[in-house]
Amino acid sequence: MNLTILSLLIAFLGYSVQNISQASQKIGFLKMKKDKKTGMIIWGAATIGTGLSTLILLVAVSMGQVSLVGAMAGTGLVSLTLYSRFVIKEIPGKWEIAGVGSILISAVLIAVLAEDASRTVIEINLLIIKLIVVSIIYVFLWIIYKKKKRVLCVVLGGYSGALGGFVSQFQKISTSGSLDGQLITGSLSGIETLLNPFTLFWILLSISSMAVLQFAHKNGQPMQVIPSFSANFILIPVIGGVTCFGEVLHPVQWAGVAVIIIGVLMITVKKDWK
Repeated sequence: MNLTILSLLIAFLGYSVQNISQASQKIGFLKMKKDKKTGMIIWGAATIGTGLSTLILLVAVSMGQVSLVGAMAGTGLVSLTLYSRFVIKEIPGKWEIAGVGSILISAVLIAVLAEDASRTVIEINLLIIKLIVVSIIYVFLWIIYKKKKRVLCVVLGGYSGALGGFVSQFQKISTSGSLDGQLITGSLSGIETLLNPFTLFWILLSISSMAVLQFAHKNGQPMQVIPSFSANFILIPVIGGVTCFGEVLHPVQWAGVAVIIIGVLMITVKKDWK
């Protein structure tokens, strides 16, 4: 098994833990209304799980390509659907089942065509410029639609997903070797990663993403927020991996990314389709 495929498996685990933890946070929050102690325990455990997922994804992106790890973001919904079926006892509908199937097939295709990437060339300045430009665009839209909550929640969901999508790209930098000549090789040790200035940056980006997402949920329903969030969360690192890290995706892998996004939409907007 090459490192790239291993990184995809770890990414699947990380996104699964992330999505299940996020769902459990909501369960804990609702439980607090009837049983505060039990609700706090569930919410606390889920919050720890969310933090753990970030570390798992850090390992994944340090071993593989940013674009491919980013493309796997939708696979966590597969585990969430199974979790909802067997733990929460929610029976998935036909669109959810179709969405899960399309995501799984696409993830397998992406993994089968994945190649080992022992070194990565990165355009750090371009990455920072892209982050600034994307932020300016979303903040501009935020200001324009601040009084139209139905549109605002979609904008905020997209901005949160975009910020989250940049996290994996800066994680890649923080876990990699020498940046001399814009070349990244090997992996840094845990202590070196902790001391890397980009580590603090991606942590702040992650916190910002969660904060914006919470604000988005306050201004709209999950079915309005999640699709916008998910699309940005997947596309930003995929495009970033290709444009800023010199990664190359097979045409079939690009098709797989598109189908994963479609699968995510089939699962997350299911209530609007019924």
